[in-house]
Order: sequence, then C-alpha cells, then structure tokens
Amino acid sequence: MITRGVAGLALLLTLVACSGPDETPASTPSNTPTSAQMPAAKDGQNYKACDDGVCEVLIRTKAALNLKGDKFTATVVGGTLKLTDSKGYISLSRNGSGASRTGGGSTGGAAGGIAGVSWSDQGGPLHIATLAYAEGDTVIVNFTTK
Repeated sequence: MITRGVAGLALLLTLVACSGPDETPASTPSNTPTSAQMPAAKDGQNYKACDDGVCEVLIRTKAALNLKGDKFTATVVGGTLKLTDSKGYISLSRNGSGASRTGGGSTGGAAGGIAGVSWSDQGGPLHIATLAYAEGDTVIVNFTTK
C-alpha cells in the first residue's frame, strides 16, 4: 500500500513538473508582411542599379534614385509610391489607380489593372514604373527607361 502511494506521488509530481508556465503560447497571425510573403527584388536596395534606367528595387520609406540621368526622391506611405523630381511628382498606388503627374510632362496608367505608370517630359526619356509589391511603407518597383 505504501509502495503504491509513493509511486502515485512520484507520478503526480512528474505531471506537475511537466506542465505549467514554461509552455510557449501558440503564435497569433500578424498583419505585417513576412519575408515569405514579400517577393525578393532582383537588385535589392542597390539603387545604383537604376542608373542605366532599368532595375527592380525594394524601397522602404524613402530612397534617392537616378533613372538614366533623371533624379527622383522616392517616398512610400500606405502602399503608395511617390516619385518627386524638380518638375513635380508621380504617384502610384498598389491597386493601379491614382497614377498622376504634377508639373510638366505627361503620365498614363498601365492597362489591365497592373499597378504601373509611364511618364515623360518634353524631349526626355519615357520612364515606366510597375509595382511588384506594395504594403505599408514598403514597395518593390520595376523601372524601365526608354
């Protein structure tokens, strides 16, 4: 009888020691993008890759870009990319709407619901920007200059 009582007590102590606050709670899903959800940008954050007018870069919050001699400041807020130069700015939202150009030059959105915009200034090159990813203060954008 005493043997069973000692064995039962040992079993109870073992069970108590194995449970408790040491257990890690299940993680809850987050609304922030993870690296698994976000595609990789071919040129990463190497903005010098844009000097020839063709690149795919990741922009977080703010960056300085040179697209074949045309200098832009890129700003990202709320999934919208804004490219500012001395003549005005280009704005491009993640859903493909809201492409605009202030100042001189012209702009046009890409067809088929693609989040893209093209613009040129009189006598200048044609720039094309297409968003591959946009979330919060982060975008991945493809630039082509012709």
